Amino acid sequence: MSRFNYLLFGGLCLMIGLQLVLGQVGFPEGVDQDKAKANLNGRTPIYIPSRCKAHELLYPGDQKDDWVCDCAPAALYYPESDGCFPAFRQGPCPPNQILVLGNNNIIPECIPNACQVDGQIQIQKVCYELGKPGPCPSSHLNYVLGVDPKTMHIDCVIPFVSLASRFGMETPSPYDLSKAEICARGSKRAIQGTCPNRK
Repeated sequence: MSRFNYLLFGGLCLMIGLQLVLGQVGFPEGVDQDKAKANLNGRTPIYIPSRCKAHELLYPGDQKDDWVCDCAPAALYYPESDGCFPAFRQGPCPPNQILVLGNNNIIPECIPNACQVDGQIQIQKVCYELGKPGPCPSSHLNYVLGVDPKTMHIDCVIPFVSLASRFGMETPSPYDLSKAEICARGSKRAIQGTCPNRK
């Protein structure tokens, strides 16, 4: 190899290393061909915290180089704050209130939290902590009280455990990307009416 090739190779390695350190490289977690979770070209959402705001993923658009930041699973877009926040948590709401999306609503709203503790929800007059087994049957099957990302209601769900990558180079996603649907109920594009046409 000539000296020029060594310099070119070294520069390329340096650029890739910087992108990995700065978190600019994102990797999808597995191939998912579900049409609700992929765009027309089969691309799936990815987690890149340096590119999107908190509680957002980078979703593919229907153009080749089109990517859009939108709410992660079980997060709701709140237009007044222009951000995504976990459902049934305080988020942008005043103290002792939680952000929810009613059955027939398009825009989430703040409602009083009977438990008056962020991260707790009342079921049949008993307060339970989100992410814990609480009233869920079959807790031996690892079900916990959480938000179903499809319905945006409280339910018994199997928690997502974020694992480090094989190489430890990228930031593992705190979200279950297999549950990330393009234009899901409560997402920014669904609320703004800018969802891509799907066939």
